[in-house]
Amino acid sequence: MENQNYPAWKHALTYGIYLGVALIILSLLLYVLDMYTNKWTGYVGYAFVLGFVIIASISYRDKHLNGYITYGQSFSVGFLTGLFAAIIAGIFTYVFMLFIGDDYKALIMEQAEERIINSMPDISDDDLGAALKFTERLTRPGWLGAITFLWNMFFSLIFALIISIFVKKEGDSLEANT
Repeated sequence: MENQNYPAWKHALTYGIYLGVALIILSLLLYVLDMYTNKWTGYVGYAFVLGFVIIASISYRDKHLNGYITYGQSFSVGFLTGLFAAIIAGIFTYVFMLFIGDDYKALIMEQAEERIINSMPDISDDDLGAALKFTERLTRPGWLGAITFLWNMFFSLIFALIISIFVKKEGDSLEANT
């Protein structure tokens, strides 16, 4: 029988805060080491999200549900963990870009210009300027914070859906009571 004394959202909040702090530390470390824009570093962030979704779901199952959890309960814990972490990561990205990220924004603009020129070598100066102006709008702190939030939510959703298949452990209700 489910232990009603400790709700799933509270458990997920704890692990979501841990994950959010871990993502902030990772971001700051990558920024300090000047590896913030390397593609492979994004995979490290995804691994953190995946790991915390797994740990949060298994921990909730084992500590609060007597070793049994349904797919829905596991999904809820995993998704909520990602939601709370995504809120923290989005706020951090907003604050980071507002106060620290000027050189990061400049680097994004340089890389965008290179990608545009490489993919469309015959682009006119006017079209290039329009594309860069659009990119510049997307690098505003509010947009980057929202994009970070949505991106983390998307991967948390996907990971929670998949992980819950493996974490769920349903048993006879009589066994769960003992």
